[in-house]
Amino acid sequence: MTHLTDDELRRPGRPGHLDACTACHTRWESWQRLAQGARRAAVTLAPDLAPPAFDTLIAPLVRPAAVTSPGLTRSWRTTGLLVVRQLRLMPRLLLPLSLVGLVAAAAVALATPDPGAASRHFAAGVVLVALLGSLATCAQRADPRAELLMALPISPVTVFTARLVLVLAVDVVLALAGSVVVHGAGVGTDVFDLIAGWLGQSLLASAIAVVGAVRFSTGVGAAAALAAWSLGSLAAIPRGGLAERVSEVSAKVWSTTPWTAVIALALFVLAVRQVRQLPERRGELA
Repeated sequence: MTHLTDDELRRPGRPGHLDACTACHTRWESWQRLAQGARRAAVTLAPDLAPPAFDTLIAPLVRPAAVTSPGLTRSWRTTGLLVVRQLRLMPRLLLPLSLVGLVAAAAVALATPDPGAASRHFAAGVVLVALLGSLATCAQRADPRAELLMALPISPVTVFTARLVLVLAVDVVLALAGSVVVHGAGVGTDVFDLIAGWLGQSLLASAIAVVGAVRFSTGVGAAAALAAWSLGSLAAIPRGGLAERVSEVSAKVWSTTPWTAVIALALFVLAVRQVRQLPERRGELA
């Protein structure tokens, strides 16, 4: 009689050959007992494994580190460094064009014999330069470096604010130097009157232009800037034309007063709040 091999005895099920062969039946029972013992040992030594929860696995990796508040000196140093570094991201021609515009405004003022008219011409030039600088901060559609605004490890709102502060600060410093030069040449009114003639208009007109460019588009901002510059320049005429028909409120708004600063600051804050929507409006402003 031919006996079954060990491989045949280990197969699932009971072979029919065992009914006629006592030896193979004995061997088959041995394999069955051995298999049962192996299964019991596996259950005892290696119980069913349940995968741990995902939160349990990543908890050691995402455990928040201790946050220390930076000191006041470090905060100011970081803020100043951020503002200065924006020089590399601004259009390269912005500073040369601003210098050319202010030199032209000073030249026109020096060539005007009437002190009042010279001051107004210089103020109109300064306001125009400030408007162009503010628009350059927002006109990012054709600038390939605009993507850095979304790629930096700092929020776009912070970067945009730093750029705006940098441009306005540079324009104000250059305009102050131009005012001193014009006054030193003996042209125009008092130096403080020269500064007051362009400071309030520059801030308010720049704020209007920035809000228009951020909220809508660069074209809208440019149109708003041109309208603001025209209105400010015409409202500064002491007599005749539009100056006789503007209201007292408008005259106060366009002059350098605390109200001018408050309105300009409110408009700048509105523009910064609009920058928070940049991820949803990538086509307008970076």
